[in-house]
Amino acid sequence: MPRRLTTRVLAIVVILAMAALGLHVALHWHGQDFDNCQACHVGHAAIPQPAARLVAQSTRPVARFAPAEAPAVDLEPVCTHRIPRAPPV
Repeated sequence: MPRRLTTRVLAIVVILAMAALGLHVALHWHGQDFDNCQACHVGHAAIPQPAARLVAQSTRPVARFAPAEAPAVDLEPVCTHRIPRAPPV
């Protein structure tokens, strides 16, 4: 019985503390924008986001040494037609 009573009293204290903190944050106000108030700094701090989870994917069998295709034996001659330059002036 005392354990249950202790748990309930602790829960009520935590609830009241959270309510007081919420009221303090909601009613907190400054006339200047340049004030270095710690409550304001904490209120405007960025909330850390959880890290992205990496998903391990299953491996797939890959043919590493695929047989090469037979090279084409058909060779065509390459001709470049040169256009003669005009004589220098």
